[in-house]
Amino acid sequence: MMTPADLPIWAMLTPPSLDALLLGRGQTVPRAITLAPDLDSSSVADAPLLATTRLMIQRAQAIDGLTLTATGALSRADVRAIFNAMSWPGYDKVNALAMSKVLNEADVLPVELTRLTAQTARSLRKRGKRLLATKLGSGLAEAEAAAELFAKLFATIFWQTNLSYFDRVPFEAWPQNHVGIVLWCLSVAGEGWFLPEDLMRSCTVWEPALIEGHADFPAYAFESRVLRPLSWFGLLEMRIIGDPDASTWQRDRQYRKATLFDLALRFDVKVARPPGPAH
Repeated sequence: MMTPADLPIWAMLTPPSLDALLLGRGQTVPRAITLAPDLDSSSVADAPLLATTRLMIQRAQAIDGLTLTATGALSRADVRAIFNAMSWPGYDKVNALAMSKVLNEADVLPVELTRLTAQTARSLRKRGKRLLATKLGSGLAEAEAAAELFAKLFATIFWQTNLSYFDRVPFEAWPQNHVGIVLWCLSVAGEGWFLPEDLMRSCTVWEPALIEGHADFPAYAFESRVLRPLSWFGLLEMRIIGDPDASTWQRDRQYRKATLFDLALRFDVKVARPPGPAH
């Protein structure tokens, strides 16, 4: 297995394989990446983003549509109902309530992100001041359609959603512009727990523009645009380390592949050279 000390992992691949991991014209997912054809719906049904999307669709079905504000966000009543029912990795509900007694959609990242993703994936659609479940969304909300919902949301998050919108780090495209390469690198990076900055150095293609601005920006963007989204699909696990008496934001986070990562993702690539340190 490769480890983050062996830099860069993507240098192992042939140029055609690198190209095949990038999104081509008319594609929704790079041609070198597929989901396992035998992926069991029960194995992905509880992934946080899927579960929250189903909650949103099912609530829209039950009350004849979610209520929208003038800006197109969900009403406080709908936000609070979904907030109460959802479970989201690394999201502290107690702290969220301490910071905002009244929850607007912008105060609850999982709700805002799920709503935007579901609309982009055409599972929910706006009609007047209501957000309605579409026929597609209603079908994908069924328990037996979890694998199909997984595939739809996976493509939507990584290749149709600008994740920089949620972190505001001032380099918009990186590393989403080569996230297929990043995903393959993560698949061979190793089985242990790693800090975001270690995985970033071994799994991304560096750009000169990243040296501008705050030194922590690249690792923060990598975590917010790759590692955390993968945890929403149950593909990565996250843990918080350090002084348990310190605030969560003051402690380090580590990530490792979940069992589902290698079960769900398939990569059709060729290695140009055997594993080992790059020079």
